[in-house]
Amino acid sequence: MESVLEQLVNTVRIHRLFHAKDRVMVGLSGGSDSVALLHLLVQLRSSWGLKLYAIHVDHQLRLESSRDAEWVRALAKQFDLPIFIERQDVRRRCRQAGWSLEDGARRIRYQCFLEAATRYSTSVIALAHTADDQAETVLMRLLRGSGLTGLGGIPIKRLLTEPSTNRDNEWPDHSQGMWVVRPLLHVWRRQLLDYLSQEGLAYREDASNRDLRFVRNRIRHQLLPILERDYNPNVKVALTQLAEQCRCDSNYLQESAQRQWKRLIVSANLEHVCFSLKRFARQGKALQRQLVRQMIQRLQGDLRQFEFRHWLELERLFTERPPGTIVDLPGGLRFSRQRECLVASRKNPPGKQL
Repeated sequence: MESVLEQLVNTVRIHRLFHAKDRVMVGLSGGSDSVALLHLLVQLRSSWGLKLYAIHVDHQLRLESSRDAEWVRALAKQFDLPIFIERQDVRRRCRQAGWSLEDGARRIRYQCFLEAATRYSTSVIALAHTADDQAETVLMRLLRGSGLTGLGGIPIKRLLTEPSTNRDNEWPDHSQGMWVVRPLLHVWRRQLLDYLSQEGLAYREDASNRDLRFVRNRIRHQLLPILERDYNPNVKVALTQLAEQCRCDSNYLQESAQRQWKRLIVSANLEHVCFSLKRFARQGKALQRQLVRQMIQRLQGDLRQFEFRHWLELERLFTERPPGTIVDLPGGLRFSRQRECLVASRKNPPGKQL
């Protein structure tokens, strides 16, 4: 059986997460998973010639959070690593922006990661998500009604900043943007706990990880144990396999949509995209959905507000509505059917006031 270190090395090589002599920023919360990741990468530092840094974000949501920050500072010093500690009043910022605490904390955390990586000129940010995190994410998204892309779960690597050009199988480097990578995504949490015990490594317990006000915690501590006990003892394995299958299928659809894009497009800029409706109608429904998603991403940057009901409205626009019909979507997006074209546009493009 492979050791945890061997699993990590194989994952890094197979998925090209980083390479020898790279500069890697490690997200260090102080919890068991992040401490294990840091220690594993320290084991590779000499043989791979890695330059390692650590980043810790103090969300100031708990009284003991400042003590956690000092603890991780001492741990980084023990491993002779530079560490960037960022303190953020997450509760206040979420209240001001109208974000949920869970979503806002994630947004703020990734912004801090980006700033720290920029400061230290690192092109790779390594995070300690595990196979357990993957299973929880897939189940959570299934309950919310996610489609194929959402059920793909947590990607093993993704761009945090867009490069000028990119292919998913290229090596991360500064010319290719800034990457978030997850070397432990195929490792189970129990394996990391065993590893920490064998190595005599301490870690911090975050009481908020058991706070049942958060959906993920209810899934982790309530729903998954019921599913394992009463329905399938290997449900977490099944969920991670589902994620892998969905991600492969989703990637194929994305690549197919990219190939069709140039054939369908009539005109496009930062404010609008115009497709040939006749050519669009010839595509299969799955490919049509993917093309619509790419239109929205091009104009809006993300798909957070795009739901299945919006797709049904757009489908009726393509197939049933007369020319001149308009469908407005959240985020200021507008789709209109013309005689020969399908047009997606921003109602309030940059520089224009509401």
